[in-house]
Amino acid sequence: MATQHSKTAARWMISPAVIMLLAWMIIPLSLTLYFSFLRYNLLMPGTNPFVGFENYEYFFTDPGFQAALINTILLVVGVLIITVVGGIAFAILLDQPIKGQGIVRILVIAPFFVMPTVSALVWKNMFMNPVSGIFGHMAKSIGLAPFDFLSQAPLASIIGIVSWQWLPFATLILLTAMQSLDQEQLEAAEMDGASWWSRFWYIMLPHLSRAITVVILIQTIFLLSIFAEILVTTNGGPGTASTNLTYLIYAQSLLQYDVGLGSAGGVVAIILANIVAIFLMRMIGKNLDA
Repeated sequence: MATQHSKTAARWMISPAVIMLLAWMIIPLSLTLYFSFLRYNLLMPGTNPFVGFENYEYFFTDPGFQAALINTILLVVGVLIITVVGGIAFAILLDQPIKGQGIVRILVIAPFFVMPTVSALVWKNMFMNPVSGIFGHMAKSIGLAPFDFLSQAPLASIIGIVSWQWLPFATLILLTAMQSLDQEQLEAAEMDGASWWSRFWYIMLPHLSRAITVVILIQTIFLLSIFAEILVTTNGGPGTASTNLTYLIYAQSLLQYDVGLGSAGGVVAIILANIVAIFLMRMIGKNLDA
């Protein structure tokens, strides 16, 4: 009986936070859904007729939608490959006893605490600028013409910038998992004559599989909504070469002033993000049960 009372009291105590969280999510989502069925253009105030699924039809047939969807997939997959592979490498490296280990770990993790806008500006102006950037000066020093990263390889450049930001996160999670590995297994395998690659493939990697799944899940959810890096560096260009779904929605809503079309795009993005999240949650659930 006392347990039942404590559970009821706990529910009542947590209910204000839950109600506030639901209101915080449901009200904007409901308004977005409502505007997506209207021809709501900020340049024509007062004329907001109901158009049904017309905005969705226009959004799906927009030539920029297919390019934005492909760019979104390439951005997510590219960053995941770099951060997971790089995170595993850094985790193995940082797990070794080296001088100044604490300082090295802080330096590796530090980029994660830099704001995305600041990080993008630093990469754009200090590294990738073909005139005054470090990469341009390095190319000139060996007799090569500077490469304009953001014009000639915009999506790859953004993948590199975002990967630099998220690599410390993957490293931190994988390093924590690596430190929980029983060293006696590795020592026994080494005494039995197993090579380093065999120890990595059959002992380390299976041990890191759950941590890798967590990294993929969390990063994918955030990478689907990458925006600041694109806005600061390329503005989605040249053309639609670096436009993802988030930037496309922004362009339609705030650059073309078409709130109805942008809202339809927002609903589509939410649905796609939830499909990906459900798939990843099932994948991580199976991994944890294994």
